[in-house]
Amino acid sequence: MKLVDPSGKEVTSKENKEAGQLEKQLTQKIEKLLEPVMNKIKLAGGQVPQQQLMQLSSAAHQMLFNRMVYNLAVKVGVEDISELVSDDDVDELQTSLNNQLQFVDQPQEGQNPGQADKDNKE
Repeated sequence: MKLVDPSGKEVTSKENKEAGQLEKQLTQKIEKLLEPVMNKIKLAGGQVPQQQLMQLSSAAHQMLFNRMVYNLAVKVGVEDISELVSDDDVDELQTSLNNQLQFVDQPQEGQNPGQADKDNKE
């Protein structure tokens, strides 16, 4: 986590105790948010794949972050989301997100996935 001063400049130091404390608090909130889900999994005796656990954790982070932003926006009197995020911001983020997308070659119709690879090598 990075902290910035009121002018928007990043606060840099090798040991940023404030950032560490904020991260610790955030981790505690996320653990509390995930606790009922994890208990449900344990009680059911089920196992959840690592990828799904990561997705749950990511969703919890996003939910908590969204609530924090919402609470801050309400606190400072923001009435319209465009005060915080412009169309240019959305366009820039759209480009960034699009650049992160990678496609996986899809097997052609009627072929199993292994067969498509064999056909491409021949």
